[in-house]
Amino acid sequence: MNTRTFAVVRYYATLFAGSQRWLGPALLYGIALAIDSAGGDTAPDAYAYSAAFLVPVTAWLTRSMLSAEPAESAAIIATVVGPARARLTALCAATGYGLVCAIVGALVAMTTGSHGGGATTAAGLTTELVCVLLGSAAGALSAPPLVRPSGWGVLLAGLLSFGLLLARFSPADATIRSLTAVSNGSALHFPYWAPPFALVIVGLAWAGATYGATRHVP
Repeated sequence: MNTRTFAVVRYYATLFAGSQRWLGPALLYGIALAIDSAGGDTAPDAYAYSAAFLVPVTAWLTRSMLSAEPAESAAIIATVVGPARARLTALCAATGYGLVCAIVGALVAMTTGSHGGGATTAAGLTTELVCVLLGSAAGALSAPPLVRPSGWGVLLAGLLSFGLLLARFSPADATIRSLTAVSNGSALHFPYWAPPFALVIVGLAWAGATYGATRHVP
């Protein structure tokens, strides 16, 4: 990442922080973690629970990030670095916020979950990363310019998030199920195909969002 690209990522991260649009998803995630930590889950269940919420939370963060920039500023950034790079840097910044949430969720799972081990921790951390990536994909596909109306965008982000959580072929579903199975007495059988598949999904979603941004330059 060159200096100019890093500067644009920092610009988007700062812009989003100042807009306070992160408060809604951050509060949702914080409340979800507080409810779960009070229940005394095992470590695998705690990781699975916190990871599951990362999909809609990161989708919300991503859509909010991509719609927070004023049109005038978007036009300037697109002129300076190009519309494709501007969209990719905004997506990177949004994913960074999702990863911050994942770190918090992992810390809560480590400190409140019982009966954890090295393999469980590695599987839990990987599951949280997978869920952040899939949430980013859902948010990218439901944001302007692909979906401009806020109501339809939020609805699509929610539907995509739940679809990615519940579909049997989804990396999120597979990794979460591998963790919850441990709490039910089964051995840990982590689906190692899930992270690469998640990268493919988020790559396609980012490509579609970037293509849309280049077709609708502010």
